[in-house]
Amino acid sequence: MTLHEAIEQVLQNAEKPLFSRDIADIINSQKLYKRKDGLPVSASQVTTRANNYSKLFTKEAGKIKLVKDDIVSLKFQHYRNKLVHESNAIRTYGRANKIDVLVRALEELLHEDNYDYMYNIISEPEINYTNRNNHPREKLLVAHKLCDWFFKQSSNRSLRLSDKLITVLSGLNWFQNNDNAIETYFEGYNDFILKIAADNKGATFSIKEEYNPNLFNEFEYDNHINKLVSKLIDRGNVAYMRSQTTTTGIFIPPFSRSVADKSSRRFDDVLYRLFNKSKELDKAILIVPLGVLNSQTGFYRRVREQIINSGALEAVIAFPNGMFENTAMNVSMLIFDFNIRDNQVFFLDASNELKDDMSEVVRTINNKRYVRDISRTISYDDLFNYDLNPKRYVIDIDDIELKPGHKLYHVGQLLEQRKFGAMFRNKSSLYVGGEYKLIKMADIDKNGLYFEPKDNMLGIDHDEIENVDKHLVRGGVVLSAFNKRIKASVLPNDMSFALGQNVYWLKFYDNEVLDEYAARELTQPYVTKQVEYYSKGATIARLSIRDLMEIQIQVPSLEEQKNILFKEFRKSEKPAQDEIVSNKEQDFIKTLKHTLKQPLSGLGNDFASLKSFLNKKIKAKDIIESNETIVPVFDTDTPEQIEIHTLKNTLDRMERAVTDMDYILEQAIKIISISEPIKESIQLKKFLQNIASEYPNIQFKITGKEVEFLADRKQLRILMHNFITNAIKHGFKDSLEKPTIWLEIKTKDT
Repeated sequence: MTLHEAIEQVLQNAEKPLFSRDIADIINSQKLYKRKDGLPVSASQVTTRANNYSKLFTKEAGKIKLVKDDIVSLKFQHYRNKLVHESNAIRTYGRANKIDVLVRALEELLHEDNYDYMYNIISEPEINYTNRNNHPREKLLVAHKLCDWFFKQSSNRSLRLSDKLITVLSGLNWFQNNDNAIETYFEGYNDFILKIAADNKGATFSIKEEYNPNLFNEFEYDNHINKLVSKLIDRGNVAYMRSQTTTTGIFIPPFSRSVADKSSRRFDDVLYRLFNKSKELDKAILIVPLGVLNSQTGFYRRVREQIINSGALEAVIAFPNGMFENTAMNVSMLIFDFNIRDNQVFFLDASNELKDDMSEVVRTINNKRYVRDISRTISYDDLFNYDLNPKRYVIDIDDIELKPGHKLYHVGQLLEQRKFGAMFRNKSSLYVGGEYKLIKMADIDKNGLYFEPKDNMLGIDHDEIENVDKHLVRGGVVLSAFNKRIKASVLPNDMSFALGQNVYWLKFYDNEVLDEYAARELTQPYVTKQVEYYSKGATIARLSIRDLMEIQIQVPSLEEQKNILFKEFRKSEKPAQDEIVSNKEQDFIKTLKHTLKQPLSGLGNDFASLKSFLNKKIKAKDIIESNETIVPVFDTDTPEQIEIHTLKNTLDRMERAVTDMDYILEQAIKIISISEPIKESIQLKKFLQNIASEYPNIQFKITGKEVEFLADRKQLRILMHNFITNAIKHGFKDSLEKPTIWLEIKTKDT
């Protein structure tokens, strides 16, 4: 069995798209294909093979699927075309009518096998419930694709789950083989459940409609969509609601919790429902903005206290941005298990290393695997101050590998003095040229060890600063700690500066650590890891001055600090010099390539013509004469054009091309050795006419008086050939029969 046959068999048996890693695991476990080198089949090998067999395989949301399964695509195109056909109505009428178009399409899809229904009634589809596991899921996929396409085309701005987030939800292990009942509390549409149900063919699904209103949309059509989703997934089989059914609640509060009472009530209402349904639910999923996990706002802190005190929290996952279609906000997912309360929480930070591999995210969640700095399980007793940010728990800041001869210090232990900037109330007091330059975060260069003040920096006069000594600094280290990174520079000792907002200043004990060494060390990877751990804030992560004091750095002796700085300074000098040499070499090679292009091109054309001419002569056993043309002659050719293509002139031209290339390479050697060009007296007009004769298919118009001047003849020849080649390549249209180049000779006093 070939590898692509093995992939095909796996997908046929699964009856659903799979990630390449999952396909590779199945192939290896079932020994469907063996590599000659004895290694297991890899995910990248599966991806490559699937890409090479596009007639067999295609991709959907990062998963590999069989092309022949595209009955879903055909049905989707059918219903999408019907929606497009009603585009005039969509453009003419209001929002409700737009949704109405989608409602009718979903109703038709729901009842496509039921010929006894009317458009204005939502009735139960005729489905045989005796074998629900074999019930085809094509309708679910078509309906999901249709809703997804419709809302992406419309101006509706409601929250919509991205393909990545739906992939994670549908991959959760309890959905895969159970009888599932789902309740949703969400301000958007429930069509994402269609995809979850379709992806898990070994399980059954129903929606408890009484718990699935579109909570915050005011139009009847919006609730209509969710009712149709329930119908499509088949909520109506009462016998199906058995005791072993796993009931899952999916809770997604509104993301904008403003001061307005209405918004607050909405958020609180969803949370209230979650905390008061523990007896009815087996599992729950709560999706909230990432900032909720560690915000010190009183409301969010109380929410976290409730979550932790419930004892049902099973996992917390931090996602990258882009998990919802209509917002770039970073979100997190909390999973609750109301049956098994084992006093442990699994944390996963999927915002960096795993952000592009949702299959790995799913596997890590299901297996609760420990991955260094990415995922970890901890006990409730180890939760810190009701903080649920995964970075707090997955990053191990206590495993710093101490270098020989170094000691580990908290930054606060090394400080003689510290200050932090503030926002000046009267911004009009800031101006370019003020007595004291104001250091803002953007003024600190992340690549510069020393701070370089610029002339255009804003400044402020001393009498405009309250408590002037509190805000003025000189010497020491200035830094900013935003977006989980530290930028640090050493200030000059002979100049005073004012500190801007969110800028910190540190004065280290000079008998313990050099300012330059401290600034360098604060940007090292092991320090950045600690900064990520301590930083707070979802949209803009910020390190407080208090947490900065907890950062640990490695410090050797003062003498060793000087040696380290000196070595790094020498190392940074050499690449800069190498880069200059490298750039010069690159420029030289580019120039050499360009100048060789014209003679090589002409030589190649003449060589091809000569080869064809000689082959014909050899076959015919004809005599070769120097005045014969080596290319076919047309009636429209002038005597001059015919003359150019004689054997003698062709050989002369090839000889000149070889001579030109030899000269170019000779000049290249001279340029490297910095030798002077050979200058001689040249009559320019006559020189240009000779050049023009080498281009029989182009008309040249050379105007102006004859001028005689000193130049290197061969270099000038190369230069003119380059000009003409560029004109041919970039200046002419293909339709021109006889293109023209104008050359005008002018003199200018210098």
